[in-house]
Amino acid sequence: MAAVQYFIERFSVTCNKPMPHLQLACCPSHCAVPWQDKSIRIYENNNLQPPLELTGHHGNVSAMVIGMVRDRLVFCSASEDYVIVWDSDRCYRRSREGVTASGRVVGTLLGKVEHLSLCPLSAKLAACSGSRVFLLNAEREDVLGVLKAHLGPVTASEFCPWDVNLLISISEDRTFKIWDVKKGDILFESAVLSGGFIIINTNVYTTEIEVLYACKCREYIVKMLMFFFFFFSQRIHCLVCSSWSKTVSSSQGLVMDRASCVWIGNSDGLYLLDLDTSELVMILPLKGDLSISMAGSWAVSNGLGGNMCCLVTSLFGTSIALLEVNSGRALF
Repeated sequence: MAAVQYFIERFSVTCNKPMPHLQLACCPSHCAVPWQDKSIRIYENNNLQPPLELTGHHGNVSAMVIGMVRDRLVFCSASEDYVIVWDSDRCYRRSREGVTASGRVVGTLLGKVEHLSLCPLSAKLAACSGSRVFLLNAEREDVLGVLKAHLGPVTASEFCPWDVNLLISISEDRTFKIWDVKKGDILFESAVLSGGFIIINTNVYTTEIEVLYACKCREYIVKMLMFFFFFFSQRIHCLVCSSWSKTVSSSQGLVMDRASCVWIGNSDGLYLLDLDTSELVMILPLKGDLSISMAGSWAVSNGLGGNMCCLVTSLFGTSIALLEVNSGRALF
């Protein structure tokens, strides 16, 4: 029997070297991939014309994120030399005019940035470098603060999308911390948990944080993070979560609202986890006619038209692919 293919491959590119754990960037309309180390190529997800190429870094690009600042779509990238914010409208306009697109430097010489996160409500960037998280102004070069408490490299951080003062960080010291960004204080820090290389994607805890604070129950997110560490510590290569709130029909004809579910990207595919019950609802393996069979990093986003799109790097090879979930196969 032929393997069921849950993903449709929109396109794939081959890089000049493997980039298994690079932070990728994907949103409903665009995705960003590194190109020849120091450049970035921006693709439109539903119109795969020649990409927009952005140049400006002198070091290798190590992290990327796409988001909104003041209702403008921006691309953010980082290397050891600069953190750069690129205004999408301005870059596309200059490209049409035959002029090299340029970005705005908002951070300089922060070290190797492993992860970027963007707060859309406050125009702040969090850049994880070494054991520190630098808080940057996303509209001009200004270091707003530095969060220092982890004993190992910080692999990811994420803003609460509606509370500009809340940020979560995860480190190779096997702990996570919840920060009050305005005061620079730690609101919660975990004990040392099971190890594992973890990357958190943009808006990773959107739905969960909203539920958490609406219910005045901070323990919910703590329990969720500890579950991720323990459950996936022995086999996970990357962790990417994206809230999923579609109503789907089961094989028994029942209708289920999975508003409290998250997608988790593992090396062998996507896992849908129900946070209310801690049960795996669905597994979408990387099988079939795809360029990538073992994933290093994932970026997951709700796509245009309601479909989910995923940008994936190969764990061992040099491919990066944009995949779309085959909803006819995946949703039971």
